[in-house]
Amino acid sequence: MDTSLIHRTDALVLCLFLFIAMIIMVPLGRMFGKMWKQEETEPKGGVGSLLGALFGLSGFILAFTFGMSGARYSNVRDIIVEESNDIGTALLRSDLYSDSVRDAFRADFKTYIEARVAYYNSATDTVLYNKAKNDAIKAGDALWAGAIQQSKLPNMLIPSNQMIPALNTMFDIATTVETTLQARVPDPIVYMLFLLALVTSFIGGFTSSAIRRKDWIVIVVFALFSSMVTYITLDLGRPMRGIMNAKIGQQQIENLLKSF
Repeated sequence: MDTSLIHRTDALVLCLFLFIAMIIMVPLGRMFGKMWKQEETEPKGGVGSLLGALFGLSGFILAFTFGMSGARYSNVRDIIVEESNDIGTALLRSDLYSDSVRDAFRADFKTYIEARVAYYNSATDTVLYNKAKNDAIKAGDALWAGAIQQSKLPNMLIPSNQMIPALNTMFDIATTVETTLQARVPDPIVYMLFLLALVTSFIGGFTSSAIRRKDWIVIVVFALFSSMVTYITLDLGRPMRGIMNAKIGQQQIENLLKSF
């Protein structure tokens, strides 16, 4: 699977850390601000402009990351639905053969579909994930060997011309799914998103003349909503194991098992 710390760590844990860190950075920035003991006559327009620009930059990075996560979620969901359709097409092509050959094909298809379902259900378990992937490969090899064997027999031209391209498409989409699941929002962008949130909180505290009790309501709400939006962004980019997962496509593959 993936050894990335960001990818391995649950999004809720990351955003809980972000929320606490943002709360801490505000009084920390205020403490450093007091150390400078700025005079009241000191011009603050430049700092205020920079703070506004920093908020804008943070919002831009968040919107950019959200867009990438949303596109990834949509791609994964659509491609799993496409895989379900391709498997279903190849499964129907087995009806072109005699009963004994069809039954052998359907047995291998059942094993393949069960392996693909386990593949999607084991996204967070490396051992089960790799086992399901290997099981699908073995079942796919059995299907391919059976199709090649039938293609060498007389009067099997029409069924073979239908089955072999369908199997090719089915195997190709499985490879595409694997590649799509490995592609994600780059870690440096996520790190930058977290860093900007912390720096914004720090500078907000640094430029404050005082932090009164009622100001903490604004600070907590800002940190909370920032963390919530970040959580949704991260979770959306993890369609196989987040709250907003791609179950729609996965359910289509699971429904194929009902035909056996």
